[in-house]
Amino acid sequence: MKLINWLKENKILMVLIFIGTILRFYKIDFQSPWIDEIFTLTNTGKEKSFKEIYCFLKENDPHPPLYYYIIHIVNLFFDNTSLVARAVSAVFGVAGLFAIYYLAKELFNKKVGIIAVALLAINYFHIYYSQEARMYSMLFLTTTLSFYFLIKFIKKPGLKSAFWHSLFAALMIYTHFFALFALFSQYLILLFFVVKPYKDSRKKVLIHSIFSGIFTFVLYIPALFILLKTSAMKSIWIPIPERDVYTVMFKEFFGYSEIAIIIAVIGIITFFAKLSERKEIEKFSVNPENEKQVFSFFVLFTWILISLFIPLILSFINLPMIVSRYFINIVPAILIIVAAGLYYIKNNLVRSFLIGLFMLFSISDIIWVKKYYDTPIKSQFREVTNEIIVKNKNKQKVVTYWSWLLPYFFKDTGIQVHPNTLEEYILGLRKGNIEKDSFWYLDGQYRPFNLNQEDQNYLEDNFILKEKIEKIDSWSYFYESKSQKPNLSQENFGLKNFKTNNFDAQGNILLFENTILKSEPIILEKGNYQFEIQANSLPNKPINGENAHIKIKVSGIEIGQISLSEKTENKKTSISFSQNETRNERLIIIFDNDFSNKEEDRNVIIYSVKLKKIK
Repeated sequence: MKLINWLKENKILMVLIFIGTILRFYKIDFQSPWIDEIFTLTNTGKEKSFKEIYCFLKENDPHPPLYYYIIHIVNLFFDNTSLVARAVSAVFGVAGLFAIYYLAKELFNKKVGIIAVALLAINYFHIYYSQEARMYSMLFLTTTLSFYFLIKFIKKPGLKSAFWHSLFAALMIYTHFFALFALFSQYLILLFFVVKPYKDSRKKVLIHSIFSGIFTFVLYIPALFILLKTSAMKSIWIPIPERDVYTVMFKEFFGYSEIAIIIAVIGIITFFAKLSERKEIEKFSVNPENEKQVFSFFVLFTWILISLFIPLILSFINLPMIVSRYFINIVPAILIIVAAGLYYIKNNLVRSFLIGLFMLFSISDIIWVKKYYDTPIKSQFREVTNEIIVKNKNKQKVVTYWSWLLPYFFKDTGIQVHPNTLEEYILGLRKGNIEKDSFWYLDGQYRPFNLNQEDQNYLEDNFILKEKIEKIDSWSYFYESKSQKPNLSQENFGLKNFKTNNFDAQGNILLFENTILKSEPIILEKGNYQFEIQANSLPNKPINGENAHIKIKVSGIEIGQISLSEKTENKKTSISFSQNETRNERLIIIFDNDFSNKEEDRNVIIYSVKLKKIK
């Protein structure tokens, strides 16, 4: 009954949240996951443990583990897909609508809360990151809730309110390291109310503030090791910020929609104009109950200022760190200021017109100008890899710079992924460290095809470019080796498939010294096989009591060993083995016990080899 009454009292709020929910879940998996999202998917699978995730983040990614743990837990019940991970982010995004409502209501009133939800529901920046398998919508949510409980604590200091603030402060800084700047701003706000308490004694506010800080610190201890590792970084991909970095960021927060930006600026100007009219009740004091606008300004402005100022300073004295998505946790403060400014417009018609115009142009910008739900804008690794899987029927290897991430798309396909840039791979081919087999090269994420002429000539001399797959910010080329013979069926597999010049007049293969004999690549499908060899040891008597010995390998895995007979009856020897996945393989014969002196010389003669699949 209470829920029904609440829904009746908050019909406008629920309509706005419904709209916001649709916009965050609609075509949520339309965009291909880009590199950072693939990182999330790769490192949160159900086969991982919490310890493995933590250790990997500590060494490879400068982010706290909470978001990854949540996705990992969800993956225990669902498939590890971009749809599932993005759905989690969308849930956080919808929860953010509720959070900003309650924060704005706590700072001002219910009407400002509803206006703030209206501005957020159709906000492109928030929608975009609510559909991304990263922690940014969660950062928005936890920061908003942390400030909500901070306000509750300031208004009514006590163990209970201190506990809730410390808990959500910990959740905030467990989401992203940039939340530490927001936490610092919260402690500055608390420090002010310790010095100038508005209702309770200074001692009480101080004790409970210390309790909140200590509890947050204790909860955060496990993440400190990742933070220390991150602080030791000497270089980063982020560029030095430009002069207009925050101006550009503000525009990005509103999706670069000109009308939305203009109305947002009107709201901000109106807020400060109204603020300038407030008279001081008590010198250098802030009363959250009687002076809501002054209190809200103090909280929101401190929140925004500290979160922007410290990273900017650190970007010049340490490492650059200004990336707009890292600042999504100040968007609630900006939107609440805009919402309050629009609320202070006394004329209901003008206020409704501006809010309606803001929503109309924001939605039209998303749907018709940006065509967000119909136009691919993220690196299309998913689409490129899907094409490779379809076209790569012979399971040729895929070479890629992103070898620690892109195997996610090739799971259970039998396609091997090798780590190398294209330049490094060509260098390996030149030096003979890599065999001139056919291969796919896959790359993207601001890494275009850009070979020098010498490397390009080498590829043209030794390979044929058979396939080109080019999508948004991702691409793949298939190079077929000119020296590689066509892959043969198992039934035609024989001596002629081995690379050697040691054929005798009858077409047999002679192995001298310690020899490694490799076949051309052959496609082996998943299943059971029998390798049959007809060979004998030379001469026709043992040397030092020992005949020739050979090992048989499938690529790098040994499947059997044979001590050959010196008799010329040439008995056939069979070795059975299993192939766990379909892929290109080489049959390797190793003569490993050569012996020779002036009188005797141990060698091998091979008359035939066969390979057949056993049903």
